[in-house]
Order: sequence, then structure tokens, then C-alpha cells
Amino acid sequence: MKKALLTILGLLVTLFSFAANKGLDEMNPKYGKGAVPEDENGRVYFTQTFQIPQGVTEDQCYETLLNWAKGRFALPYAQAGRILNEDAQTRRFIFHVDQMIVFKSTALVGDESKISYNFSVAVKDGEYTLTMTDIKYRYEEGREGGGKIFPAEDWITDKEAYNRKGKHRKVPHQDH
Repeated sequence: MKKALLTILGLLVTLFSFAANKGLDEMNPKYGKGAVPEDENGRVYFTQTFQIPQGVTEDQCYETLLNWAKGRFALPYAQAGRILNEDAQTRRFIFHVDQMIVFKSTALVGDESKISYNFSVAVKDGEYTLTMTDIKYRYEEGREGGGKIFPAEDWITDKEAYNRKGKHRKVPHQDH
């Protein structure tokens, strides 16, 4: 049961990473307009809630998720991961994560960025909720000039990814 839960969590984090990547393929609706959720303040977030499997208590679920996150957000999976907040009584924790995300990789071209985000988990009422917030891309960090930092709100939202005519912008933030 724990292995199945950990596998599902690993796949979810991978999906979150790809969603944050925003493949921007207009032919694929999962990357098209409206695919990036924003809260009432315009901040990008990704969240998903799951039912705790039968036979697993909320405390067991919390401990399993916490142990999984401690392993998942350590080297070699992430460049850095640290607990920002952990509260076993309320069954909530938040990790700050830095990791690399690859946009394109071929023999001649490598396009990647460091992505940082907060990953939170809340376990209650027979469910657990995984959420990514405060997403930032550190693009071209190793290049001359030091690269740039783009909050998700300035890079992957519909407002930023599409022009007024509704066409996808080919090169994000040339004017920055």
C-alpha cells in the first residue's frame, strides 16, 4: 500500500513539474489557454486532492508523505529542498524546493531552467492535498550576464503566454 502511495506521489510531482513547464503546445489542450490555474490574486498554483487509501490512518499517511518528501526533495532528485514548516498535530508541512527542469534536450540544443517552488501537504478528513505555490524559474542562470528570474505569473499565465490576438508568443519576455 505504501509503495503504491509513493508511486502515485512521485507521478504527481512529475506531472506538476511538466505542468509548470507549460509545454505551450496549442494543439494539446492540457497546455493551451486556461491550463494554468491562478488564485483570486493572480498567483499561479497547482493543487490536487486524493482520498487516503482504506486501511491507512491520517497519521500514517502524513508520516509516509513526509518521509517521501524528505527523500524526493534531497539530492539527486532536487538541487536543494528544505522544510519551511512542519506541524504533525495539524498534519501539514511545506518544503521549499530548487530543481532543474528541462524544456528541450537534443544533441545540439539544451534548454533548461532551475525552478523553485513551495510544495505543501495537508492531511485531514480522510484526504491529502498536494499544492505547489510560489513558482519561480531561474532561466539561463549559468550564462553570461547571470540569467533572469521569472515568477510563474510573469511567464506561464495566459496573459503572458498569448498576445492580444490569442496567438502564442514564441519568445517569452524579450522586453525584460
